[in-house]
Amino acid sequence: MMQRFLLAVFVVVDIVLIVGALRHVNGTPPSTDLPDAAATAAPSPSAGAPATTEAPTQLPYDFTASQAVALSSANDGTVVYGTRGRCSDPEASVQVSTDGGADFSPANTGLTTTLAVKTTSKASISVVGTVASCDVQQLTSTDGGASWTRDDDVTLWYPAADDTATVVTPDGSTQPGDGCVVTSVAQVTAQSGRISCADGTIRGSGDNGKTWVQLGRLDNVRVSTFLTPTAGFALARFSGCAANAFTTDDGGVTWTPGGCISGDPAQAIAATSSRLVAVVADGFYASDDNGSAWMQP
Repeated sequence: MMQRFLLAVFVVVDIVLIVGALRHVNGTPPSTDLPDAAATAAPSPSAGAPATTEAPTQLPYDFTASQAVALSSANDGTVVYGTRGRCSDPEASVQVSTDGGADFSPANTGLTTTLAVKTTSKASISVVGTVASCDVQQLTSTDGGASWTRDDDVTLWYPAADDTATVVTPDGSTQPGDGCVVTSVAQVTAQSGRISCADGTIRGSGDNGKTWVQLGRLDNVRVSTFLTPTAGFALARFSGCAANAFTTDDGGVTWTPGGCISGDPAQAIAATSSRLVAVVADGFYASDDNGSAWMQP
């Protein structure tokens, strides 16, 4: 009974956010929701990333889907990530760690692309990807990635393997809107999700992708994820840093800058209730303080 109540509350919160965003975008939207760099303390950049004082502006972003990474983390220390790849690749790389990212082992999935991953524990790992024919499959592992079984249905949201303007949900293919090149997909509940677009917009759907609204904006965002309908995390170019962490607690309307991860490109970010993890320039990083400081385990 309590689980049903909590699920109902979760769904109501998501609906309220979507309705609020509709009202927001029907008005005159601001040019950016980023704080002005001259009036906000910028995060300390890593060595090799000089600080700047220029105000944030949307920079041209030539997103390359084949370099993207799908990433997921669980509270028991399980981390799974896979490179996007292409349908014709021999096999996409899927890596599994059961010690918080200190050590990774390759997982033999047989998939040629990795489109989405999800883990809630070592005993529950799901990967969505394609085979050489570009047919999509969802695989599940209950032993930390040592073996895999094929699911009857694909339940995870994922970016289309051959179209950067399309997101696929259990209800079918959907396009989040004109001008959106999808750079990351975050499934929040079975029916709701959030995406980041190369134009800096954050968009959301609460009905399996049937309708989409712009929830907010983070200029120069590269990837984002949402733990709940309101709590989100992102990596964006900011103040001389190619992969600066940002957080939001209002569904993506406003964003607060955190710490810098040295490297480029920013490829993925994922969250649990106590930890953030990210992949930047093929390196794995973790933060235990909501993105203020990052380290390699």
